[in-house]
Amino acid sequence: MRKSLVFLYFLLTVILTGCSSSSNSDERWDYNEGFVVSKESGRILVVRNKPSDFEAPLNEILKNADPNAMWISVEQVDYDAVAAGDHVSINIPDGGGVDQSYPAQTTADVEIK
Repeated sequence: MRKSLVFLYFLLTVILTGCSSSSNSDERWDYNEGFVVSKESGRILVVRNKPSDFEAPLNEILKNADPNAMWISVEQVDYDAVAAGDHVSINIPDGGGVDQSYPAQTTADVEIK
């Protein structure tokens, strides 16, 4: 009886662990491209996957994108050129780093795809 309970507990743990994985974390985001979801004060917020609704509240978009979102400080010309919904390529200069907070933060050049 005790062995059956231990086995059942183990099986339940394996099943629940497998069901809790997120599709956003399957592979690491390379920061090469994404979708603009917000702009403020010389920076843009980019997420890896296209949101189903760009009009959704920002906290909902970020919750769905977790961990794949990044604030990017950009030159004024890039800031003026992009809008929410744009698919952009991201070029982080050599030696540039990405602060791994959430959302991540960096400085980069962006170009509409």
